[in-house]
Order: sequence, then structure tokens, then C-alpha cells
Amino acid sequence: MNDSKKSSVKALYDLMLSALNKPVEYSWLTSKCGSQAAIASVEKKPLGIQSMTLNTFKKYCDAALDGGFEKLDKLRIAIKNKALSGKSEAARKKKNKVAFNRKKLDEAERLRAILICAYTDLNRICLDAVKKSPEYKFDLDRHNELYREHFSLRLVDKND
Repeated sequence: MNDSKKSSVKALYDLMLSALNKPVEYSWLTSKCGSQAAIASVEKKPLGIQSMTLNTFKKYCDAALDGGFEKLDKLRIAIKNKALSGKSEAARKKKNKVAFNRKKLDEAERLRAILICAYTDLNRICLDAVKKSPEYKFDLDRHNELYREHFSLRLVDKND
């Protein structure tokens, strides 16, 4: 048997053991764990790993590893499952963050609505006061201009 292919299988197996513990660092390898053929086609010449057809890969796994191809395939499946669970956990964290931000935004909108209602009631009180004492009309107009500027709203008078 070809010793370079045996050492290739052993090197890949060792790399897969590392990838099981640190799937993020070995994302290039975890992406190949989706199928038997994909893992057999992994090639990293600097690490001594060469690409093989699936049947050749199975043959050299059986010759080079205790437990043969079945052991390597179980490891491949474990890596794939761990990578998938990691992705779903990241998606869940993102979903929780989005829900938290939505909740905070809704709360801010409610507080804004309460503030506008309170301010509108205060404005009505001011309008009633101006009717009783017309000398404060200029101050009320200045107040209304600030109100429109800050809240981007138009005050509605009883005559409108």
C-alpha cells in the first residue's frame, strides 16, 4: 500500500480531532464534513493531506486507522453536528439581540407618545391661560414654535 496515502489519512484524522475541539479555527475543514466524498476530497499539501476518491479513501482509512473508515466517519458526523449546533446557537443569540432591541424601541416609542400627550395637555392649559390674559400671546407663539421644532408636530387649535 501507498505510505503517503496512509500518512495523509492519519494527518487528516488528527486534524479532524483538532477541528472537533475548535470548529471555528478549522472552518475550512468543518465545511467539508457534510459528506463522505467531501472529506475524502480534502487536500492540504503543506500538511501532507492529499485528495482521494471515496473508495480509495475508505481503503486507506481501513488500513491506517484503528476502527477504519467507520471511526473517521463518526468523527466527521460529530464535527458536522457540532458546527451546525454552533450556527444555530449564534442565530439564537442574534435573534435574542434583535428581540431585545425591538423591545427597547417599543418602550421608547411608548414613552415618546406619553410625553407628547402630556405636553399637548400642558399646551391646552397654556391656551386657556392666554385666553384669560392675552398679553402672553407672544410667549405662547414662541412656545408653539419650539414644540413643532422638537416634536415635528403641528398643534391643532380649537378653531382648526
